Amino acid sequence: MEPKAGPKDIFLHLLSIVALYVSAGSFIALVFQYINVYFPDIVADGGYWALQSAYSGIRWSIAVLMVVFPVYIWVSWFLGRMYERTPELKNIKTRKWLLYFTLFAAAVIIIGDLVTLIYNFLQGELTARFLLKILAVGVVAAAVFWHYLLELRLSRPSTKIFAYPVSAIVLVAIAAGFFMVGSPQEERLRKFDERRISDLQVIQGQIINFWQLKEKLPQNLAELSDTISGFRAPIDPESGAE
Repeated sequence: MEPKAGPKDIFLHLLSIVALYVSAGSFIALVFQYINVYFPDIVADGGYWALQSAYSGIRWSIAVLMVVFPVYIWVSWFLGRMYERTPELKNIKTRKWLLYFTLFAAAVIIIGDLVTLIYNFLQGELTARFLLKILAVGVVAAAVFWHYLLELRLSRPSTKIFAYPVSAIVLVAIAAGFFMVGSPQEERLRKFDERRISDLQVIQGQIINFWQLKEKLPQNLAELSDTISGFRAPIDPESGAE
């Protein structure tokens, strides 16, 4: 008799699949940002701001992976223990539907990946940046497809076969991200510097307006204060000094 899925089984299987999708997407996004940093697009180069955007993407992907990926590993381990105690749970319909849907999604991604590769090859637009991104998507999709195909075929769960190498890869990717973007303290100091640059640009504009109106330069920043516009010389964001 085929076992029926209870609320607990549905919750755990859905949580596992959703955590997998989010983790895989975040890992791909993380790799994409590494590629953007080391292989910048010369045509659409945004300079400093493009680099900071990539760093922001790296931080977000790391944050997601540090929370969601351990959830996926834990739920997969918990389900593996359940299957060992009660092997018939591997035959519940909820699990099979989710696994086959994951296989379908991974297969579609792999096919789309190959089609994109061939199309860009025929267009003569293959670059190292593009090839690395295609490879990242293809490898992640192939790994997911292989793992869940084994889950369906093997009588015993293949969680350990998949979890150990994948966990090592994710940990290396996260560590590389911390090394690349720097510490939170360094990022805080960088934001202070950006604020100072912005304030200096505002002061520059006020000095130009002052010269145009009075045909002389201000003796100090206090002279730039304007009660009508409400302008007051900004203070240093870190020390508070004027």
